[in-house]
Amino acid sequence: MRVFYVLRYFLTEAFSNLWSNRLNNFISMAIIVFSLFTFGLFVLTAENLSEMIGRWTENVRINVFLSKGTNREAAARLESLIKLSPVVSRYQFITEKQALQRFQSYYPGMKQLTTDLDTNPFPSSYEITVREEFQNKASVQELVALLRKEKLVEDVEYDQEWIDRIQFIIRFVRIIGLFFGGILMFTATFSISNVIKLMVLSRKDEIEIMRLVGATNSFIKGPFLTEGILQGLLGGIAAVVSLYLLYFGILTKVSSLNAPFFTTDLLHFLSTQMIVAVIAGGMIVGFFGSFFSVERLMRI
Repeated sequence: MRVFYVLRYFLTEAFSNLWSNRLNNFISMAIIVFSLFTFGLFVLTAENLSEMIGRWTENVRINVFLSKGTNREAAARLESLIKLSPVVSRYQFITEKQALQRFQSYYPGMKQLTTDLDTNPFPSSYEITVREEFQNKASVQELVALLRKEKLVEDVEYDQEWIDRIQFIIRFVRIIGLFFGGILMFTATFSISNVIKLMVLSRKDEIEIMRLVGATNSFIKGPFLTEGILQGLLGGIAAVVSLYLLYFGILTKVSSLNAPFFTTDLLHFLSTQMIVAVIAGGMIVGFFGSFFSVERLMRI
């Protein structure tokens, strides 16, 4: 029973302190929200980019575009080269007509643009799917270089080239997120520490009386530490809610685009574990901000 009484006392005092000094506490929580929101935004961006890359790399392709007017019979030698390559999982010949139909189905809003032309602007091509064990390896680069040397080949596009660039961007985003997140977390800790310091100083006489009647340091510190944890908890929840509102807005925008290669299936919100981590991070920041301040002042 005593434990519940003490916890109730800590919570009652903490909520009372939060309300009585609400302006300063609001500023501290705003800093926490901004810090966790920024950190969560970097994590959310990196996770979604990683998810997209993970799905796209399951079907890494080489697109071999041929000279205009080239049919499958004329490209028999090239097809034989593709078929015999150990790098190739499967391939498909796309005629000029099929390429045009694909464009019109993917981009119905631009269909009129193609119908106004006298000729079909799209060349025939080969779509080559790379075996999983050869993805991002030198052997694929060798095949690409070999295909580019063929006379009928106008251009070769290899998905992995830009996938590698995006993976570099993901790593960069994560590093920047950790860097700025760390700085902002330190700022939030410092802000909470100052707010708690003001609260301790304003109640200095009350603390002295509590000491005289036998209150332990732990009992005196409890409400202030609880206050810091509550600030972090509320700030963490607010940051997650803000992130979700932003995510929902982006999701709505993407849905309205009707893009064939970028759908809402590729987007997801933070995992449950990451949401818990963000909120727990706020609580930890709040605790240490309070702890450092109270520890220092209680020695005075």
